[in-house]
Amino acid sequence: MAAWATGVLYRRTVKTADGYYKTQTTGVESINVIFAKESGSQDFKYSAPVDAVSEAITTQLNRTSEYCLFIDKDQGMGLAEETISLRINNQRYFVSGASVYTSMDTSTGSGIASGIFDSSAGRMSFTSMIANSGNQVQWESVSQVVDSMPQAFVVFKIPTVPIRPLSFQLLIGSPAVINVTADQNGNITHNQVKGTVNYENGTVKLYFTEQIQSVNEVQLQAYFDKYSWFSEANYSSAEGAGLYTVFLPSWFSADEIKYNAVSFSYIPLDPEVLGISATRLPSDGQVPIFRVGDIAVISASKDFSMVDHVAGKTYQLPDSRISWCELIDSKGMKVPFDMYVVDYDYGKFTLSGDFAVNALTPPFTAQYRYQDMLLISDVQINGQLTFAKQITHNYSTENTIVGSALVIDDMQARYTNKFVQQTWSSVWADEGSGGGISANYNDAIYPIAMTNQGAIQERFAIVFTSGTTFKCVGEYSGEVGTGSTSIDFFPLNPITNAPYFTIKKEGWGSGWANGNVMRFNTIASNFPIWAIRTVKQSEPTELTDQFQIMLRGDIDRVV
Repeated sequence: MAAWATGVLYRRTVKTADGYYKTQTTGVESINVIFAKESGSQDFKYSAPVDAVSEAITTQLNRTSEYCLFIDKDQGMGLAEETISLRINNQRYFVSGASVYTSMDTSTGSGIASGIFDSSAGRMSFTSMIANSGNQVQWESVSQVVDSMPQAFVVFKIPTVPIRPLSFQLLIGSPAVINVTADQNGNITHNQVKGTVNYENGTVKLYFTEQIQSVNEVQLQAYFDKYSWFSEANYSSAEGAGLYTVFLPSWFSADEIKYNAVSFSYIPLDPEVLGISATRLPSDGQVPIFRVGDIAVISASKDFSMVDHVAGKTYQLPDSRISWCELIDSKGMKVPFDMYVVDYDYGKFTLSGDFAVNALTPPFTAQYRYQDMLLISDVQINGQLTFAKQITHNYSTENTIVGSALVIDDMQARYTNKFVQQTWSSVWADEGSGGGISANYNDAIYPIAMTNQGAIQERFAIVFTSGTTFKCVGEYSGEVGTGSTSIDFFPLNPITNAPYFTIKKEGWGSGWANGNVMRFNTIASNFPIWAIRTVKQSEPTELTDQFQIMLRGDIDRVV
């Protein structure tokens, strides 16, 4: 038999006048209910009027387990089990989970199991029914819900991060009606979907749109009148005078949205291979390089092609106040620095009067760089930096980098730990050994002179070979020269052609003998820096590779 019922609680998802999908509740919708034998035979047939709240069935039912009740739900809808309640012959039955119960105990919420419920088919199979003389079926409540709510805006997170750039592929529909890949910066551009992918934290934002092109002024105004949310963000006038492209929300089920992505995983670093303990390093090996209060350097590198190479000619660069400039030939060989002079303030350079090509290969290129050094006042997680003052040059994306600066402060070469001892034992200690001697060098009046250009980090020993002559030995440099107490002693640094140090002849006292030693250490004008370069595992693309370490220093200008 079949029965119709009205007045039940019924929910459905509809597209409203504003163009959005919403779940609505109504009490006037009808649900078709079929009561038939398990075998599917049509022994009982009944058709009730649509407005019947309850209907008495005159045909007697054989109350055994062969009967089922079917709820004819709408396509794409699901049944909420906990909302199903009905009476058969005034005996109340309700659904909880996948079971049908009767005789509810209101104090405990339990009942007598009477059947099985299949929500996908809307089917209630009765294993037992209370015998009664009537066949009245009366519905109390049943709710339909949307299996998958249509969406116009979606936000989700990829569980494994970081994501390899250019690996995120978005697929919507089956078969896919949208197939798009995010670009290098994580932007998704398609005529039906716009969005972004954050490769670092894995968050994805998608906006589904429907584009309506060639809309005139009157039609555009109709959208404003119809939709309260419609604004300037929902149309574009790029088509031409009086014509617009309208962007309306487009709807897709969440079940239709799929994606492919490749994420990175990191292998723990071996301290033996790395050379340092990796305990405090993050798992991905990345460490912050910008902090509030640090110094940052904005640097733009450019090339200037020389049309000729005339000796004595001055060439003007496109930019002034540059910080570095070098000339190279067509094969990358550097032009000797003594063959040109650079004016850094005005951004120009002049070839020397005796400029000659020699072994170089024209044409020549001037590689130069200009920079701004600024204090960081704010650092955002998205990489945005705020500086305490304005930048003073024009920078473009393709040739500009921003780096953090390791501030070294002032540096000055000097000497320390001067002492004398009776004999040289070839032991490089910072304190004297053996008995004392009467001879000495008076560095209070005649200090050992040091220059930043010539000094190195070294321990030196002045070993006397007679009462007036000596040799100078470095711990790492070996013997660097010989001298006498009658003349100034200044051994030359072969790299810079400047003295390692200068010992004045006036500082030597008397009483020196063969084997006596004067020891001192020289501190160079340098700063210890660990330069660690990491190359990811891959097939080599270049036969040779190189990099430069360049110090950026301030100078005192002579007016």
